Amino acid sequence: MEIFLKRNHGFELIFKAENVSVTEDIEERIYGKTADGKTDFSNVGRDIKTDALEQVAILDDMIYYRQAEFDSSALIGRLFAKLPKDVAVFLIGKLKSDYDTEEHHQERGNNQ
Repeated sequence: MEIFLKRNHGFELIFKAENVSVTEDIEERIYGKTADGKTDFSNVGRDIKTDALEQVAILDDMIYYRQAEFDSSALIGRLFAKLPKDVAVFLIGKLKSDYDTEEHHQERGNNQ
């Protein structure tokens, strides 16, 4: 089985298996505005649809259900880079607090 992202004139998500091939258009076109607020069809940006990201949570599920450890630090770094700064700072603080609390509980358990 293959799952990959293809980018030619847009973004497509492709799923291929033995005798099945599915291509899904996941591109969103974002048009700029003119000075008077009208849509500028000559100024188009391309991005991946938010709902496509939300529907394809398979990587998240695969990592969650995996039993063995998996170094996802590169993935985490790339995801953090996409967060708004205030959200990233809050999340870093929460993760550190959660980690420190968990570490504290483990130390107390070992000392008893």
